Amino acid sequence: MSKKSSKWYHSHISDEFVKLANKENWRSRAVFKLKEIDEKYNLITPNSNILDLGSAPGGWSQYASQKDSSVKITAVDLLPMQSIENVNFVQSDIEDFANNFLKKDKFVKIDLVMSDIAPNISGIDSADVPAMLNLADMVAEIALNTLNDSGNLLVKLFQGKGTDNFLKEMREYFEKVKIVKPKASKSNSREIYMLALKLKYKSIN
Repeated sequence: MSKKSSKWYHSHISDEFVKLANKENWRSRAVFKLKEIDEKYNLITPNSNILDLGSAPGGWSQYASQKDSSVKITAVDLLPMQSIENVNFVQSDIEDFANNFLKKDKFVKIDLVMSDIAPNISGIDSADVPAMLNLADMVAEIALNTLNDSGNLLVKLFQGKGTDNFLKEMREYFEKVKIVKPKASKSNSREIYMLALKLKYKSIN
């Protein structure tokens, strides 16, 4: 193990949220990001239809499924994901998923689109931020074409050039757009989440 990898490993296993996830049998520490946001904004409600994009290893879907057994969740990821009760998993690239499933109207309208997807990180902001925005654009386009009236969108972003323009555009489609940084997001990370509440305009595409 390289020095850099060793440092990351020791930091990871000593992380309070990693320890808590292991103790409570969650699939990832990312659960606590969604949990904090949901507890404040009540995103996951009874009988809602949820689309989880970039779902593996399944922490967010696991949390939603356990919070309320009446929710219906479609989880999408290119990587395999172990099954979860009340979750329909589709192994697919999200762009292919949009083209092959959503555009053929195979899904009922969605109440919440949530995405913790991120690109492979290079450590170079000028590359990582645009890559993140590209994914966020795809997630947002899917959301705009699948959400119910007054549906909500939660998506990961990186702070950096272009992010403010993305937020400005989303404010045209949703009644409220908020930036949240849960406690489980590392303080030295550029990671933030955009919470867009109550869709008001559909995509024109």
